[in-house]
Amino acid sequence: MITRLKSAPDWDAKAYQQFSRLRQRPVHELLDRVELHNPQRIYDLGCGTGIATQLLAERWPRAQLAGIDSSEKMLDEARSLPIKASWQQCDLLDWQPEQRADLLLAAAVLHFIDDHAHLLPHLLGQLNPGGCLAAHMPDWRDALWYQLTLETLDDAGGKPLGSTQLRQRMAARPLLSLEGYYRLLAPLTTSLDIWETEQLQVVDGKSPIYDWVKVSALRPVMQGLTSEEQARFIYHYLMRVQAHYPQEDDGHTLFPFKRIFIVAKV
Repeated sequence: MITRLKSAPDWDAKAYQQFSRLRQRPVHELLDRVELHNPQRIYDLGCGTGIATQLLAERWPRAQLAGIDSSEKMLDEARSLPIKASWQQCDLLDWQPEQRADLLLAAAVLHFIDDHAHLLPHLLGQLNPGGCLAAHMPDWRDALWYQLTLETLDDAGGKPLGSTQLRQRMAARPLLSLEGYYRLLAPLTTSLDIWETEQLQVVDGKSPIYDWVKVSALRPVMQGLTSEEQARFIYHYLMRVQAHYPQEDDGHTLFPFKRIFIVAKV
């Protein structure tokens, strides 16, 4: 059964925009591999503030474009974009298109949902013949910053934070291996392209690694902690992150970041 992460406080749309240029880059890389000449209906799943939606509108200006997101605050930000698109507040697991899509884009959203063995075939089933599912997902499994998250939950000043269930949930990741995605999707598709990249993100700010992950990956952590535990987590997490991600001599911070990409055509 497909499950989602437990509902968390609404997204911080302004903070999410802080690194909008870097968040656009994997969308460009993904769309460069999508070979659709004239898609009629495009859905941007988990559209957030519309970072990817705007790129879709620029590439296919005649398509019927819709952005789907669970956060009204994120959609409010997206509605200010100078593009022609409809916007729908809906949890992705509850979403069902009125008409099948020619392109489903899922940029940095599917990693928040469990059971990809059922989720991805379900999404492929929402496509017209010749349609395409294009997705990219942060690959957190071996990321240092994510291991520091787990370490901080296990030991923040000599004792763990949150419940055992929270720590177990954060330690479990829904992503499959590249080979796993191929074996899942190849029998259901006419063409399939799967790859992984690691981008050396050069970020700025007093605590840019924390600023990046707090608006997405750390949301379920914050939700599962009391106010006192949240303060302890942030204090000990920042100490760990700053020790492992020091500022360079030029003032920048280097933040390697892995992503999995999938372009699946039915």
